[in-house]
Amino acid sequence: MLPLSRTTGYAVRALQCLQEPGGHPVLVEDVAEFTGIPRFYLSKLIHKLAKKGLVVTCRGHNGGVVLAKPSCEIMLEELSDATDGGTWRKRGLMGLLSRPESTPLALHESWPESLKQLLAHLRAVTLADLVQDHDPSVERFRANHGMNQRTHAASSSSRWSPFEGGSLSVLPFGR
Repeated sequence: MLPLSRTTGYAVRALQCLQEPGGHPVLVEDVAEFTGIPRFYLSKLIHKLAKKGLVVTCRGHNGGVVLAKPSCEIMLEELSDATDGGTWRKRGLMGLLSRPESTPLALHESWPESLKQLLAHLRAVTLADLVQDHDPSVERFRANHGMNQRTHAASSSSRWSPFEGGSLSVLPFGR
């Protein structure tokens, strides 16, 4: 499990519904409907991601949202920083704010090294890698909108399996 926010989880789910750069823009309303992300919340999230250069929004009759760069170039760390500003890094292993040195938790000593390893993994995992985690709502969206599943050339050595679990778990510690 990762101490990432629900917002980052929503961002991963929403971005998996978008076309690669140059593709056909999709409507935020459609993404919200299929993924169950509240529309107003998703609109604000897309605006935030656009300001960070992860998506491009287009107004008008053929408007919508597309990825600003290929999914294989969007790292999970970059996405987390865009949604949460990296505040989760200040939390301890149990998701609590760091405690003073004088009153450490039992796992406090091992957390800095664990965080270092976690960050290395987040820098190695791309949005394209996360497609392998099969989100039924994203798959329904992509099928309904005539989108093929993304393919990528990630080697098995770059595939991340946190704590040997093989899938991404996001803990909702805030927004």
